[in-house]
Amino acid sequence: MVNWAALNWIDWTIIALLSASTMLSLWRGFAREALSLVGWVTAFILSNLYAGRLSALAVDLIENESARYVAAFAVLFVGVLLFFNLLGVLVKHLIRLTGLSVLDRVLGTVFGFARGVIVLLVVMFIVRQVLPPDSQQALRQSQLAPHLDMLMQWTQSMFGNMNIGSALDPKLLDNGVLPDITI
Repeated sequence: MVNWAALNWIDWTIIALLSASTMLSLWRGFAREALSLVGWVTAFILSNLYAGRLSALAVDLIENESARYVAAFAVLFVGVLLFFNLLGVLVKHLIRLTGLSVLDRVLGTVFGFARGVIVLLVVMFIVRQVLPPDSQQALRQSQLAPHLDMLMQWTQSMFGNMNIGSALDPKLLDNGVLPDITI
């Protein structure tokens, strides 16, 4: 049971982030939220794939090679996001026409809450790794952080102890050279 009077700033931040994510998804609906997620991933992938090619077309416009690449990446990224946003608006209207908007919003709420929990887990993991234990007094006094810690432990047990840093350790590779992971 949560003692509402004893909540500290970390608890209120957790509540605010979960509430904001849930309410945004309630307002936008599941279809738009799912398309938004797909849009962000697609924008990142396509920008990585084609920024070099697009920057080559802008040689006459931008002299600096780095600035040209950044501009090409940004144009591609924003363009793909705009496309998926327009697609989301279209899907929202189609859902409204079919009468499924209540279901879309309920599923959106679940999606938003899950997204908020995942963001909080990532933030909590980073904070626990970066801050020394003696600097985590507010976390120890939090009433909600232990629940996130418990969920983080469960997540790690379900997905294995994934140590991302060790995956890039050259000693673990055959020839000591990092593999080329370009897409």
